[in-house]
Amino acid sequence: MLKIAMKPIVLTLTAAMLLSACGDKDEKKSPSQVLAKVNKTEITVHQLNGLLGQVQDASPAIKQQMLDQLIDQELLVQKATDLKLDREPNILQAIEAAKRQILSQAAAERVLGKAEELKAEDIDKFYNQNPALFAERKNYDFSVFSVDKKSYSDELIKKLDKITNVQQVKATLGGAKVQFSENEVKRTAEQLPLALLSKFSAMKPGDIMTMPEGDKVVLLLLKESVSAPVAKENAAPLIKRYLQNDKAQVDAKIKIKALRDAAKIEYTQKFVETKPEAASSPSSTDDGLKAGLKGLK
Repeated sequence: MLKIAMKPIVLTLTAAMLLSACGDKDEKKSPSQVLAKVNKTEITVHQLNGLLGQVQDASPAIKQQMLDQLIDQELLVQKATDLKLDREPNILQAIEAAKRQILSQAAAERVLGKAEELKAEDIDKFYNQNPALFAERKNYDFSVFSVDKKSYSDELIKKLDKITNVQQVKATLGGAKVQFSENEVKRTAEQLPLALLSKFSAMKPGDIMTMPEGDKVVLLLLKESVSAPVAKENAAPLIKRYLQNDKAQVDAKIKIKALRDAAKIEYTQKFVETKPEAASSPSSTDDGLKAGLKGLK
């Protein structure tokens, strides 16, 4: 049986009060629309349908469970009114916040709309432009050494350039009296920075890649890489979802910027100086694409 969890009282009352406020303006309801009466307040089929939302083919048991939830909710709203909770500042603030959220979301859906449908060539282009992520994808096995940035001198870099194995790294760092920590990690292509992925893909066993990490420098010595390609037909749904999400975000930024440009906005207090975010094309994989690729290996 589907379990419907009761939300925190304040949020439940807030939603119910907003629904009640809208209901006051409705025309007189026909008897067929009324599912229950709680004292003098009617619970309608429209309220139940709103609660059902995206639930497909809800069984009579689920409908009854949701109707009972609406009744419990109405009882709480009536009790809140008796206690004059709807006049308390924190409750009024919560109601106003919920109203703003609902209206802004409705406006976003109407004004921002959906991004244009992707073309097959868009997916092909992304697949072909990222061979290290798909057609030439690899799994990597690294020995990782972490050293303090202050110890990472030009002299040490020159010595490390000639190194091809773990033992030589240890001997070089030890000889230079550089403190370090060592670890072994395995990474798939999508777990590495996309901007550097072509360089990782070109590495051969014994090569070292350096990356800054806070006040440390991380040395990744490649022990082994194993080919693990992803076919285009398997990657296509993931790429499509990623590109659609990215395009929707870019389009939203452009339209929000247009709204800002058309409005008169004055800051009476500003905490930090911010620069407008430029709309850009995809530059890195999102969590959904990464998770999807991991599922394909």
